[in-house]
Amino acid sequence: MQQTKSSGKKRFSLSIRISLWLIGVAILPLLLALLISEIQARPTLVNQASTSLETNAKTQASLIDSYLANKLQIIGSLDNIPLVQQYLQDPKGDDPANINGPLGIIQNGLALEKYLYPDVSRVEFFSLQGKLLLSFSIHNLKPQLRGAHLVPTEYLHKVLLGKPFASDVYYDPATHISSIDLYSPVFTTSFKGLAGFVIHTLNLDTIWSFVNGAKGANGSGSYAFLLDQNGVRIVDPNPHTLFTAIATPNPQALLQIQDQALYGLNTQTVPVVSDKTLQSIQSQSKPPNSFQETPADQQDAFQVSRQQLTAVPWTYFTLTPVNVVETVANQQLLVLPLIALLVLLPVAIIGWFVGRRISSPVLRSVDALKRNSSVLNELADREEMAASEQIWVIDSSKIGLQSVDYFTQASQSAIRRLNDLGRELPQHQYKDTQTFLRDVEALAYIARYLDKAIDHQDTSNRKVSIAINVTNEVAKQLASGAKSTKEAADEVDSVVKQLRQAVGKRPDR
Repeated sequence: MQQTKSSGKKRFSLSIRISLWLIGVAILPLLLALLISEIQARPTLVNQASTSLETNAKTQASLIDSYLANKLQIIGSLDNIPLVQQYLQDPKGDDPANINGPLGIIQNGLALEKYLYPDVSRVEFFSLQGKLLLSFSIHNLKPQLRGAHLVPTEYLHKVLLGKPFASDVYYDPATHISSIDLYSPVFTTSFKGLAGFVIHTLNLDTIWSFVNGAKGANGSGSYAFLLDQNGVRIVDPNPHTLFTAIATPNPQALLQIQDQALYGLNTQTVPVVSDKTLQSIQSQSKPPNSFQETPADQQDAFQVSRQQLTAVPWTYFTLTPVNVVETVANQQLLVLPLIALLVLLPVAIIGWFVGRRISSPVLRSVDALKRNSSVLNELADREEMAASEQIWVIDSSKIGLQSVDYFTQASQSAIRRLNDLGRELPQHQYKDTQTFLRDVEALAYIARYLDKAIDHQDTSNRKVSIAINVTNEVAKQLASGAKSTKEAADEVDSVVKQLRQAVGKRPDR
């Protein structure tokens, strides 16, 4: 039963099995390469992508830094020319009607500056006490109050340090323009003290263009924003988080925001869109330049690159979805299965072809062996019949020979008896008829006996003749069987040679 059940089990052909073996041999190294790529190459690729994002963030941050640093350097150079120094040392001694005087030249220079630097919307000259001496605007705007003062008290004190600096960001809800004030201390002509200072109001349109340019630069969904020292998002493409804080500012910062009306706010609080990860990062003494988090107003994890600006106390962040960062690694992992697929297709075709080349002679050999097996079985049946007939012939021949021998001996005895009677009859002188008749009857009996013996001998001879004929036929059958057996043996030898060639062995000589 078990053998019947096993023999009925469906099996793949030899060519398909060889193809599957070749596919397995081909795909195993690819699977190992895929595993090694996942374990070793993937983290390396992800780190490389993160490093690339960090480099891009550093480049973009340096553009903003260079822009602001150049602006501070340019206005510092322009504001410390002798004409400006002379005017601030003695603003009342100059006649405004004299176009060739310092004031007239400065006004002409400011008129020219508005074409050279369109991002500067207002220039104002102040004394060291914060008194407005001269105001120039490209749109003839009135002097802009910063809270309750033209110059906040803390900035008035900071000017006395003699270094140019930038203010916090101001936002005008009416015009939707963000700006900062660039403070430029002006020294006396002898450079032994300060004569006053100049404020240049710089629109942040250029900085906005830098930040907006980062949108999608590192992949789909990537963007950037700027965070100031108060933890407020001062430049952010997302209108829902613009001018919101990552955490509630400290009381001193809140007082400054209220006093200067920063961010276009006239309240004591600033909206908070909490981001605990950024809050924790910003509070560290040595914050990392790269990390992952789920930003506020987002659902997915992002790879964040952080760069601290030097010209202003701002922090530049670029954010890229983690799945985009891992795209290179995922593509690398996708390439290997594609390569495996491209390899498997020709391997399968080659395997099928090779399998056919290998299996065809084997299948032909199997068919030949089946035919030879049938021939040998037929020969075995014939030889078995021939052997049975030969045994019967031998038995019949033995019996016929025994009969012939018996009747030959009996005939010889009868003939001897007949000869004896033939010699005795002339010699006998019969006295009575009864004795004579007895001898004659004996002669007749012998004659009848000889006649029957000859008949039986003739029958035995015919049987022996038949046995000889049958033996002749059996001999012919055996000769034919030997010839067929020789042919079958030659065919088997040919099959063996084909099988040896199929397995790559040289045929025996």
